Amino acid sequence: MTGLFDMISVALYVSFFQNLVFSGGYGISESMRMAAKPRRLLLYSLSISFYSVVTAAICRALDFIPRIKETGKVTHTVIFFFVIVVVYFSSAILLRLTLGAEPKFLSQMGISALNTLVLAVPFINFGAGYSFFESIGMALGAGIAYFLATAIIGIGLQKLAENKDIPPVFQGTPAVFIYVALLSLAFSGFSGGALFA
Repeated sequence: MTGLFDMISVALYVSFFQNLVFSGGYGISESMRMAAKPRRLLLYSLSISFYSVVTAAICRALDFIPRIKETGKVTHTVIFFFVIVVVYFSSAILLRLTLGAEPKFLSQMGISALNTLVLAVPFINFGAGYSFFESIGMALGAGIAYFLATAIIGIGLQKLAENKDIPPVFQGTPAVFIYVALLSLAFSGFSGGALFA
């Protein structure tokens, strides 16, 4: 029961206070693209959650092997990336053979599997020394955080498009960058992180 509580508490913390998209910048470029095409957001967020959870579980389980646990950051980087690639190809083959998934769909899955958010989760878990259940919670929270961040960015894009008072020089991309920067500052404040080291 403690493991379940740990998983839920880390997931909630990462989702709402330490939103990795806003506070770390992970996956921000793809989230801005998804905000412009919200109909694919749920599927893409579920895909990111799936790859984050499976990768976090496998990478954390591998760290129970003493020989792997004692290796340095470079070796862990290779291992984490290899795990993500294997998980993607395994799921792609399974989806292709069982459901007849189209190459376009599989390429979208590949984009979500190699999203910087998915790549960041094992590193954050490793650096924070999370337990197995906390690692799973971190991965779930990352998927939820991605969905929330992209939805918030999408709402902002709509409001910015409707606002006729924005000076012409700031319309479009500059306004979006300022909006996302302000959101990032807000989430940095929520998480209690220092803005300057």
